[in-house]
Amino acid sequence: MNLQRTLKYHWLKFKRLQGDPKKLALGAALGVFIGITPTIPFHTVIILTLAPLLGASVVAAYMGIWVSNPVTWVPQYLLAYEVGRHLLFRGEPLVIPEHADLSAFLHLLWRGGLALQVGGLIIALPPAIVTYFATLWAVKRYRQRQARLVPSADLIPEERSAASRPEA
Repeated sequence: MNLQRTLKYHWLKFKRLQGDPKKLALGAALGVFIGITPTIPFHTVIILTLAPLLGASVVAAYMGIWVSNPVTWVPQYLLAYEVGRHLLFRGEPLVIPEHADLSAFLHLLWRGGLALQVGGLIIALPPAIVTYFATLWAVKRYRQRQARLVPSADLIPEERSAASRPEA
């Protein structure tokens, strides 16, 4: 499957989602937020826990986590680490310990992991906010267009059938 076809497929799936546009937008934003954070093995568990608690669409949230994929992991994680390192440790780089003991290794792992997590939370916020408003706009616009294409439900059945008959 090529990229364009894959994107079109997921867009069609998303357009068919039912529910309140705000819940769909919140779900998509939550999914993008979680998808960007460096919590790869737990994305689905986090989504299945947080989406219902926040009143967001679980399906839209699940679709949102796919913003993170094997192609985007490396740049996301490098950026997250650098942002966290600059915020927490004033840009001081991690240094491989001279002595290979367990406490030095755990300290290195703690500092690197903390920088990665804090940076991940920070870099995930702007795309999540943009996703919320873009999704809300897209869902409302799509539904307005669909409403114009579908005959009005306000017509009583006799009027609807008379309107659809060809004129003699």
